[in-house]
Amino acid sequence: MPLTKLKFLPGINRDRSNLASMGGWYDGDKIRFREGYPEKIGGWTVATIDRYAGEAVKLFVYSTFSGVELAGLATSQKIYIRAGTALYDITPIRATFTSTATDNCFTTVLNSGVVTVAITGHGATDGDFVTFSGATAVGGITAAQLNQNFEITYINANSFSISTAGTATSAATGGGTGITAAFEINIGPDVAAQGYGWGTSTWSRGTWGSGSTVPVDIQIRLSFMDNFNDDLIFNLSDEGPIYYWDFSAGFSTRAVLLSSISGAIAVPAKTEQIFFAPSGHLLALGCSEYSEVRTAGETINSITRVPGNRVATVTTATGHGLETGDYVTMSGQQPKDYLGDYQITVTSGTTFTYTMLSAPASDATTVGTYVYNDYSQGIFDPLLVRWADVNADIGPKPEYWKPEIANSAGFLRIQEGSKIITGLNTRQETLVWTESTLNTLQFLGTAEVFKLQLLSNSTSIMGPNAVVEVNNITYWMGTDNFFQYDGRVNVLKCSLLRYVFEDINRSQSSLVYAGSNKEFNEVIWFYCSAESSVNNRYIIYNYRDKIWYYGQLNRTVWVDAGLNEFPLAANGGYIYNQERGVDDGQPLGADALPITAYIESAFVDIDEGENFMLTKRAIPDVDFTASDPSCTPEVDMSLAVTKFPGAATSVSSVDGVSLTRNVVTTTGVISQYTNQVFLRARGRQVSFKIASNTLGTQWQLGDTRLDVKPDGLRG
Repeated sequence: MPLTKLKFLPGINRDRSNLASMGGWYDGDKIRFREGYPEKIGGWTVATIDRYAGEAVKLFVYSTFSGVELAGLATSQKIYIRAGTALYDITPIRATFTSTATDNCFTTVLNSGVVTVAITGHGATDGDFVTFSGATAVGGITAAQLNQNFEITYINANSFSISTAGTATSAATGGGTGITAAFEINIGPDVAAQGYGWGTSTWSRGTWGSGSTVPVDIQIRLSFMDNFNDDLIFNLSDEGPIYYWDFSAGFSTRAVLLSSISGAIAVPAKTEQIFFAPSGHLLALGCSEYSEVRTAGETINSITRVPGNRVATVTTATGHGLETGDYVTMSGQQPKDYLGDYQITVTSGTTFTYTMLSAPASDATTVGTYVYNDYSQGIFDPLLVRWADVNADIGPKPEYWKPEIANSAGFLRIQEGSKIITGLNTRQETLVWTESTLNTLQFLGTAEVFKLQLLSNSTSIMGPNAVVEVNNITYWMGTDNFFQYDGRVNVLKCSLLRYVFEDINRSQSSLVYAGSNKEFNEVIWFYCSAESSVNNRYIIYNYRDKIWYYGQLNRTVWVDAGLNEFPLAANGGYIYNQERGVDDGQPLGADALPITAYIESAFVDIDEGENFMLTKRAIPDVDFTASDPSCTPEVDMSLAVTKFPGAATSVSSVDGVSLTRNVVTTTGVISQYTNQVFLRARGRQVSFKIASNTLGTQWQLGDTRLDVKPDGLRG
């Protein structure tokens, strides 16, 4: 019998019909192509022991000067630092309540671990987190069970409930007078919602059950991260503030507002995305404009100093109302050493201190006046780009945002579009996308600092994390196409375009996450299918071979290998080492599961479909070299034959009833030592499929041959 070698073009094509894709691959999952041949992707193992709360929205890996590998992990609920296999909660504190606001705030219920907490004006929402310390036992719930971090169940503005690990032995109220309640920043939504929702306008606005006349636009809370030396800087999207975490203070220390650290001035109160430009300037894309509002201070009674000391103490006649970290401008004082702009430390309601440039010879002989400089009143501008100072002698000053003649802090505004979506550093420039334009921000090194230029006004981008740079080429997913930028903006030809964009949940576009896998020359995008609100699918572009393939995998973030040995991804509470092993690694020491992977060809016929074909035997060519040596690797090889191309291999009616449509499938099992498989199948068209679902199996398909011959003219 004649043998026919099965050779298919690499990549998967779903933008043509099955028969029109003859000679290529039509379907697959968890496969890639190496040297033109399909193989199962690598497996994964769990990289962390601790489970994170919420859905991961950002993973940022960096290394300290001492070589410690760290990763910032942002979720919809918390911010973590990953070190080794552990996660450390560094979520900023929004508000701290102490006595008397927290005195005896706990109320227990008999035989229940649920405790009601009464704190007036706590400001928490459902799902927020609070940490208690200093509490004593109440109602049989021990102090150790109360002095923990808890997720809040919202009741009202003055009380909420927590679930403890204990069980109350009585109904009681107490907990002592030494309680501290530290509330974390409010959690954010992990699913976007748009439309006209119930309850968003005034009561009785229309007929019962009618939608609101006010549109609802709930955006997923994303986060963007970068490191400053050993420290982490991050912001929360949707007009959130910028935060700073100090590595030297240890993993038990939480992040704080960047505006609260020493020397911080004019930090944007609201911003959409931050990162460092290659020049060292901390950029804010979409942020509050620079604003300085001056308010006359209270009458000064005296300004004193300790002889030889540069610290001045100001005493006011009445309460000054200032806070530590505020800025004041001192004027009219004698000696002149007391004059200038200073950041203050509040020591009491009527005193504050500041540090002068030099020690004066005496207390202020003329006390003069001061004004309070408020930099927090800037209006949010979604097209504004601002950057912090870089000092020529000491380098970046990410806390200093006030533009002055003697520094390089400044701002520019994008002129086209309605809002900045995202930005990315490339080799020689910083790219900035709006919903319809691509712009370049280039460092000039002059008094103007940066130049902003439009590159394209006919592009789009799916979301803030839908872009990645590989080998000085930038790739991103648009709203209806894939693009690349290599000095010019080009549309990528994609054989899966219709498959992706006709079945993508556009309401969750901000969840799209792009990454690279340089070992395999791949760019990958994770996205939500039309019926999903979490990332459950991926599409890959192999930029070396210029081919596409896709599959199903729940991953919300991705970081390529680099400082980390393996690519990192996250989902379901854990970070994973991707491309490690060959199986689906499970958390907490559970046994690994097999990965289901397959690839299926388009229909193939002979003589333009004029004749039927009879297939009797297959000589497989499958390489199992990379499989786990302790397992017995195997794959299933299937042939599906039919008379007509409309008889797809798996079809259901609108009612979900399976339709066979005269498709005949025959399957054989292929192992490492299988020489040949006897399969009998007859039809006008045939499709070929390789699939695996066994532990330890890793395979690459070669040139399988079929024993096939014409079998008469029929149908």
